[in-house]
Amino acid sequence: MLAGPTDTRCSPSTRVSVAALGALGLCLGTALSGCGASEADSAATAMLLPDRVSEWTRQESSVTYDRETIFDYIDGAGEVYRSYAFRDVAVAHYTRSGSPGITVELFDMGTTEDAYGVFVHGREREEAGIGGGFERQGGVLCFWQDRFYVCVVAEQPAPHTEAAVEEIARAIARNLPPAVTRPSIVDLLPPDGLVRFSDRFFHLHQSLNYHYYLQRENVLNLSAETDAVLARYAPGSTHLLIVRYGSADAAADALSSFRAQYLRGSDRQTVVTERETYVSSDVHDRYVAVVLDADSEAVADALLAAATERITQLGS
Repeated sequence: MLAGPTDTRCSPSTRVSVAALGALGLCLGTALSGCGASEADSAATAMLLPDRVSEWTRQESSVTYDRETIFDYIDGAGEVYRSYAFRDVAVAHYTRSGSPGITVELFDMGTTEDAYGVFVHGREREEAGIGGGFERQGGVLCFWQDRFYVCVVAEQPAPHTEAAVEEIARAIARNLPPAVTRPSIVDLLPPDGLVRFSDRFFHLHQSLNYHYYLQRENVLNLSAETDAVLARYAPGSTHLLIVRYGSADAAADALSSFRAQYLRGSDRQTVVTERETYVSSDVHDRYVAVVLDADSEAVADALLAAATERITQLGS
């Protein structure tokens, strides 16, 4: 019987808006590299923000931060973005006479997939109609579209500013490229039992441990070159993790590492932990699928089989 991991998962409910919520303190010691933005790219990001939306005017004091200088804007939360292919963020302030201001953060996340990833990082619910999807929490509205992640934040809650937040968000969306394609690995999640809005897309081991604490060591060999999706399944608190590697050999090595370190050398597909939950794992071509915290061996085996079927049908 295996010892289960200490259940130190962080709450996923924090919306990643720097202006609204400040540092998340994820302490991601590793970051994606080689994705910095040039001055021309940074200027291009800021130019996507409209100068005026109805009676709201963008102030000239807009500032752009890249992968290195984002810590001048906010420490701690910058690591959330740097765990993806983040390039830069343009921060602008909109004002209207007699009204509290509105702050806009326009993040160039480098890829459409990573814009989706940072959007779902703390998503609790999602609405359609702005970008690829948006979430509103009080005076904060965030959405993703193409390679961009956008947060529009009312500096003080008020009925007229809440309407203006949505109006400004829609105006920005009209300026952005229209693509809203989710990462293809998300489509590999079996739909039966999937908890709505629970999927999380990421690359790094530290990101996995934020959403589900697996183990201190990087037992699945996650890196900037891997794509991963984690989701919850009902009933209970079962989790399914699917990771895509660069090659079938890399995936096989990752499964061997996982079983050697996390499963203490067991080569069985499904094992029981000391907490009397079940872990099931397997490899198919470039993909590793892992079921965690299943209530029974039958549940673990069924979810793993469903994931393998989806990978066989849709994986590439």
